[in-house]
Amino acid sequence: MVLRQVELRECLKAPGRGQGCPAACRVAVLRSVHRSARRHVRCPALRDRPVWKGQRGMELKPKRFLVLDDQLVLRKLISRQASFFTRFAVEIDEFSDPAEALRSIAEGGYHLVITDIGMPGMNGIDFIKNVARLGYQSALLIISGYDGKTLQTIADMSVNLGLSCTRFLSKPYSAEAFVAALNGIFSEMERSEAPAVGDVAQLLADLGGETFRMQFAPVRSLHGRRLAGFTLRTLQLPDGRRLAFDRLLALLAGRRMASAALLEIVVERTARLLQDMRLSAGIDDCRVNIRIDEACLSADNVFDRCFMALQQSEVSPACLGFALADGLNRRSDALCFENIAKVKYLGFRLLADGFGQGSLTVSNLFRLPFDQVNAPLEALQWMKILQGEDPGAFRLLRSFGLGQAPVCATGLDDEESLALAQALGCGLGEGDAVSLAVPEEELLQEMAAVPEGGPISSGNPV
Repeated sequence: MVLRQVELRECLKAPGRGQGCPAACRVAVLRSVHRSARRHVRCPALRDRPVWKGQRGMELKPKRFLVLDDQLVLRKLISRQASFFTRFAVEIDEFSDPAEALRSIAEGGYHLVITDIGMPGMNGIDFIKNVARLGYQSALLIISGYDGKTLQTIADMSVNLGLSCTRFLSKPYSAEAFVAALNGIFSEMERSEAPAVGDVAQLLADLGGETFRMQFAPVRSLHGRRLAGFTLRTLQLPDGRRLAFDRLLALLAGRRMASAALLEIVVERTARLLQDMRLSAGIDDCRVNIRIDEACLSADNVFDRCFMALQQSEVSPACLGFALADGLNRRSDALCFENIAKVKYLGFRLLADGFGQGSLTVSNLFRLPFDQVNAPLEALQWMKILQGEDPGAFRLLRSFGLGQAPVCATGLDDEESLALAQALGCGLGEGDAVSLAVPEEELLQEMAAVPEGGPISSGNPV
């Protein structure tokens, strides 16, 4: 553990990321701002309505939405639909002119920006580019009558501009779809909460000293709800903050060896948990999946050390799966491919994460030895647009030699997303609508609460 602390301290010497949007850029964006129609709407949280599944308590502080559409009737419709959003109280500012909306965004305080695409003057594409130039980093929801592929392309542009939490809805859509989109947005924002740059030093100290707690999302079969394993989702720090593990990897990716050191720490901790479960309850086939990225794959001998940690705790390497969403190409370090081979050689499982949403390429799906495919809700929604609710939607995996690989739908936080995953033939699921996340000390209780008496056997890979 001393070695890990030294490695993490060394990571502090790496240069930091950017300093945000420069003032000159803000001035350029706002140079031609002028007044337009603006309307403020307050939508109180509807406490007498059913509580959103997975909600752990109503947050009283309202969320601020900005709605931009050149048509009054559509702005009123969106404001009306927002009144059905019971998770938070909502305050809405409505705008008909993009320039005035940009001026308000520059003042700060918005949790969500909702915009149309086809508007006179400044179109929605240019509006989104200007929003990004202002340094806005919260959520974006695109609502437009353009086809799904066009909106997906615009959403990808938005993500690459720095608006990582971007969703879209194609008109016409239902109020239920709108509320589901809002729930998905705020669930993603909660999972992706990251510390401020100034907190990284303390964060690395907490990680090196193992003063954190791990939280896992149960993975269950969608028919019968039998437990299939767990996915490491968040780390809770001593100050109570919960950091999504994938976002934490992204935060540390620019610091030399930090991601690999973090991976070794959580693998060692997980190995001890699995050892305790075996010794106290005789459970020796509990499976855990942990996210990795290209920074992890670029570290020498990282998976050899993970293997040794499991050996010391007498845990089978098949109990551990590594989920990869980063695409590899000819410019990737040879060490990345060496480590992929070692994952399989040492007996670990390899998962294709973020199917349809991550940066895995067609070549990666053809060539890398994946044992499972994780499909996020956004990919399922996209497949529904293309194919409808086809229970054989994932037959395309046969083309990649993955015909026998289980498909796990992730991000299933409401009943609508759960129903979609079942309609598309996903065998496994993860999310609040499937089972709420549990802290590490409650894994054994979660195993004991499995429907039909036990987890899926080790013969069915997860």
